[in-house]
Amino acid sequence: MQAFGLEECHQFGKAEEAARAALSVEARDPWSVHALVHVLEMQNRYEEGQQFLRSRVDDWAPDNGFAFHNWWHLALFHLEQEDHAGALDLYDEQILPGGESEISLQMLDASALLWRLHLQDVDIADRWKVIADLWTAKVPAENGYYAFNDLHAIIALVGAGRLDEARSVLADLKQAAVTNPELTRMMARDVGVPAAEGVIAFAEQRYGDAVDAIYPIRSIANRFGGSNAQRDILSQTLIESAIRAGQAGLATNLVNERAVHKPFSPLTQRFRTKIAH
Repeated sequence: MQAFGLEECHQFGKAEEAARAALSVEARDPWSVHALVHVLEMQNRYEEGQQFLRSRVDDWAPDNGFAFHNWWHLALFHLEQEDHAGALDLYDEQILPGGESEISLQMLDASALLWRLHLQDVDIADRWKVIADLWTAKVPAENGYYAFNDLHAIIALVGAGRLDEARSVLADLKQAAVTNPELTRMMARDVGVPAAEGVIAFAEQRYGDAVDAIYPIRSIANRFGGSNAQRDILSQTLIESAIRAGQAGLATNLVNERAVHKPFSPLTQRFRTKIAH
């Protein structure tokens, strides 16, 4: 837990030290694995991250209810290196095997990975419909309780082309931003609503509107939960929106900003190439 907190505060050296100390005590603790993987992700150590997870899969994966999330992190390593096929294989085999789950975090991971692939024009086939159906079974009862989940439900719905249903979740989120208890009201108001509006605008090809919605929340997105790695979905959506809106100057600035944290990422270079063309 200390390792993860240190990582989220960008104290990567101390975080890695704490994570490895925890693993020396209990090599099979998936949360210690998870904390170290976050460090490797944030430091662009993608090949090392893949090797670490795969070499210790017998420690963290068998009979563990949290394994899907560490598999998701492995998929992110593949995605950053533009191995889209490898990421999709992990999606089908480990992250959402069989296309079934009632676990919100598992559905969230599935939605987030598909959206990242969608931003890079990867064919998702019928996977959007499957994950959208899973969210549809949950959203009537859960809309507005946790803005971070609501955003990912909207992502799945717009991915499946079900914009009316996405707007319905957004309407409930807007209501939560007014009537929820103080903390969840703030999460919805400050970040959840504009993030969701940005995603819907992107889906409707209103890329300038997507930029206008997401850009102001860049520095406060942590207020609605998730990790640095999870919230990178907003950064990627914003960059892609700026590119498609023809805002080359802004897109360049955003990519340069991302490159400070991820200088060796092939995905960062892919964004640069898109701007140039």
